[in-house]
Amino acid sequence: MSVWLSPLVRNVMVEHCKSVYPNEGCGILVGKRKGGGWQVLRAVPVPNRNQERSRDRFEISPKDYLMVEKEANQDGLDVIGFFHSHPDVPPYPSLTDAQFAWSGYLTVIVGVFSASKVRIRAYLFDGQNFHELPVYLLLQGSLLDESHESDAETLDLIGEVEPFISITVRERLSALSPEKLSLVKFNYEPALYSLPRSLMTLGHQILQLRWNEEGFWELLARPRANVS
Repeated sequence: MSVWLSPLVRNVMVEHCKSVYPNEGCGILVGKRKGGGWQVLRAVPVPNRNQERSRDRFEISPKDYLMVEKEANQDGLDVIGFFHSHPDVPPYPSLTDAQFAWSGYLTVIVGVFSASKVRIRAYLFDGQNFHELPVYLLLQGSLLDESHESDAETLDLIGEVEPFISITVRERLSALSPEKLSLVKFNYEPALYSLPRSLMTLGHQILQLRWNEEGFWELLARPRANVS
């Protein structure tokens, strides 16, 4: 299972958490289950009602929760979790987080460091333990059933630069059969634009382009069909 964010959802969470730093920010996540993952369609910031320990605790009032839940249900969506920040602390669940987490709901933690740098991690609570889930920012394409990637060939090009990245991916896709997918990992920002353009020019299909919150981009591509 993975957690999928849009650029807008991520920005809302991050900017809210930065704006209340060094206190903890919090909010409610609205969305749905899709393609074997969690699609977060809205991040709704709400006031932290824990005034006494706002630097290391957060509290969402029932009134705020019910208002967000009502609006979500009116739009055919559900409350699927909550987000909060850890000011100058890594985004790992604390014992306090476990006490207040809801079983079966997402817990997204935004680590905010010096009011500027952020790190996002997501967890699913099962009633006893947190289980970390991958977090992706969908930049191009649509959500797919995660079984699509189970047999994809992975090309790890993290640390490489252009034109080596595009040349390597083009050569590898040309050698794959049309039913095989390739998952390319890279962290060279100019390739974010040059690589998709290079592949589409040759007829390869870009199924998905995403940001992995671990710190790199991933591109899922299908080779072009051979024309006899």
